[in-house]
Amino acid sequence: MLATLLLSAAVNAAPIPFDATQLSGSWSDSVNTSSVCEEARHFSRMQLSDDHQRLAIFNDRTWKSSLGTTNRFAATVLAETERSLTIRYDNETRRDPSGKLVEWQLIIVAPGVYRWREADWPEGKVNGVVGIRCSL
Repeated sequence: MLATLLLSAAVNAAPIPFDATQLSGSWSDSVNTSSVCEEARHFSRMQLSDDHQRLAIFNDRTWKSSLGTTNRFAATVLAETERSLTIRYDNETRRDPSGKLVEWQLIIVAPGVYRWREADWPEGKVNGVVGIRCSL
């Protein structure tokens, strides 16, 4: 009986929400082993809305990507775990193999370190970008 109650409590426990303080500070990213936090590098800041429904990414300079040329990006948060956010960028036009708009996962792999992956990629696959917190 006790085991059943404990199992029931574990199954019904609310998932731990994403802690927005994990995103605090100034971030830079790299795809190689060069120093990430040098002054000449690109830096960004991320802000999760209080209701965890929106993510904003502010860059210190204009960035050209498949989403356009801008210094900020915004996204809808589709799901969250204790260490990850699944998002869809505003104005997203890229499609996954099933034809649905691409969703991205921002995963905090260690304090001050993040990785990106497409949500439909096999578990454990991430892109080559490693994000590093350079300052609080």
